[in-house]
Amino acid sequence: ARVAAARPRRASSRAPASSRRATTTSAISKNDADAAPPPSRRDVLLAAAATAATLASSAPSPARADAPTSVVAFEGVANERWTKVPVAVSLPSAWQSRPGQRAKQTKFMMYTDTYGPNYRYTDALPKFVDADGGVVADFIACSVQSRGGQESVTDLGPIGNVDAKVAFGVDVEDIALAETAGSNVRKDAGKQTYYEWDLDVPNGSKVLLSACISGGGLYVLSIAASEAQWKRAGEELKRTRASFAVPVAAESTTDISNRIYNNASAGGFK
Repeated sequence: ARVAAARPRRASSRAPASSRRATTTSAISKNDADAAPPPSRRDVLLAAAATAATLASSAPSPARADAPTSVVAFEGVANERWTKVPVAVSLPSAWQSRPGQRAKQTKFMMYTDTYGPNYRYTDALPKFVDADGGVVADFIACSVQSRGGQESVTDLGPIGNVDAKVAFGVDVEDIALAETAGSNVRKDAGKQTYYEWDLDVPNGSKVLLSACISGGGLYVLSIAASEAQWKRAGEELKRTRASFAVPVAAESTTDISNRIYNNASAGGFK
């Protein structure tokens, strides 16, 4: 019940606003109805504008940049040619991993040298679904491989000279035919520099990449999404890439053989 209905009403030549409604009720007397003037064009326009504003406020809003996020760490690799550092991204808190899904690490042997096989390791996060149960991406993964002697991704040369679609071993169908839709150089608060690319694959899927070098390792975040997934979560996926964080670290001065096999002491060295 409205409080106003219990109060005495002053006599007026104009009906109160609460009685000028599209639905007529028995609470409005004949005299009140006769006294109410027909709504002006201005009143009609104002009412229409108010209705439109109400509908707009109830419509689903796009993903907000300030939506809650959760930090997710990649496992990383110890005892390799590079210094292990903590690597992480921030994902929307509303995303949940699909039941039965778990993170998985794989390795690919690129070549063999004096120190043995040289691997590229890839840590793939489980597939995630949003609050509506829709899968947001085909994969979100981070790879690392040796890049000894280089301290920054800028040591690879200008970003325009890097052929991102084939340089990092990202496994997406027809990625070699992808078009570069955009690229960017980003520097975070820790003074780490990242090269970023947006790739359009002929089948309609999107690939987002971010690469940096730290501690003698080349780290690459890769995100692949189908056309439908991109429409669903494209903005969140871009923010996920922008959250990719790899601290700056110096390359280890320990002999590579000892880093991998921990055998320096066997040769009489401490």
